[in-house]
Amino acid sequence: MKTYFKTALIDSGYTSSCISQNFIQKNKLETKRYTTPITCYNANGSLNKSGSITDFIEINMIIRDYIK
Repeated sequence: MKTYFKTALIDSGYTSSCISQNFIQKNKLETKRYTTPITCYNANGSLNKSGSITDFIEINMIIRDYIK
């Protein structure tokens, strides 16, 4: 398994979190496929034109001496 070290901004009040396909491709991150895609809606309630979220990545978070 490859190890990647990236800096990220954490918002602990989120419902969900997304990163762009460009970021994934540029950094050659390994994705996994959801069994059921997640439908994306815009703030006005319309469907997002980019479509559903179909993949995710798993990351290890390091905060000082804590690894999750």
